[in-house]
Amino acid sequence: MIWRSLLFVPVLEERFLAKAAERGADAVVLDLEDSIAASRKDEARAALAGAVERLSPHIDVTVRINPMWLAAIRDLDACVIPGVSAIHLAQCENAESLRVADELIGELEASRNLEAGKIRLFAMLESAAAMTKVAEIAGCSKRLSGLTLGVEDYANSMGVAATPDLLRPAAYQVVQSARAAGVHSYAIPASMSDFRDLEGLRSAADHARALGTVGGYAVHPGQVGVLNDVFSPTEKELDWARRVVESAVVAEKDGRGVFEVDGRMIDKPLILRAEQMLSRSA
Repeated sequence: MIWRSLLFVPVLEERFLAKAAERGADAVVLDLEDSIAASRKDEARAALAGAVERLSPHIDVTVRINPMWLAAIRDLDACVIPGVSAIHLAQCENAESLRVADELIGELEASRNLEAGKIRLFAMLESAAAMTKVAEIAGCSKRLSGLTLGVEDYANSMGVAATPDLLRPAAYQVVQSARAAGVHSYAIPASMSDFRDLEGLRSAADHARALGTVGGYAVHPGQVGVLNDVFSPTEKELDWARRVVESAVVAEKDGRGVFEVDGRMIDKPLILRAEQMLSRSA
């Protein structure tokens, strides 16, 4: 599953929950972490099942949990339930944390008669320390579906502001490690603090897509349309992909491994790219 846009929704905010499925996002992220005050964590966990039941018939539902260990374990007990498609592990610092989360989810799936492995994991890399271990994190769990860069916390750990000069190299590192491990990147090198700067988000998302990122997170409904637009193949791209795939069928019948489309040589890597593009638009 690839989501172009994932919209954060505080699980205790009724005014956000009420319209969460109508905002156009591919998935929602019910938040148990930063948007929930420490004094209300248990209340949020108790409210989660009702929110999932309410939203999951209409939109893919995921959950962001607190960092490992104790708070995250309590969160996992609350969110490994029917209707949850993925869990985002906040402040993932190392592969060990991800492996433990994977094992705990597996145990809970088994004890609750849920399909094994169906709930996916996302690692949120939010510190300089995590970035030194990104390749190890990316390859440590078969349950892992995506990596992202927590830009504000990462910038804080570096002792500077979340500027493009800082974030672009980090985003590239996330994308490359994700691709090497066969998982998806959701890293966009843009600060989330100014959610009204849609042009800035578009520019950063365009840059991320050019690197290989497949989608991104929205902290405000206004950002969803930008993400959906940037991470959807254009009609021009889809037309090219269709003609490549059609030409590949003819070439294979003729015993040719290489052929030409629009004056460019097409071989196996470009055929694969075209097939991937079409699969995402289906």
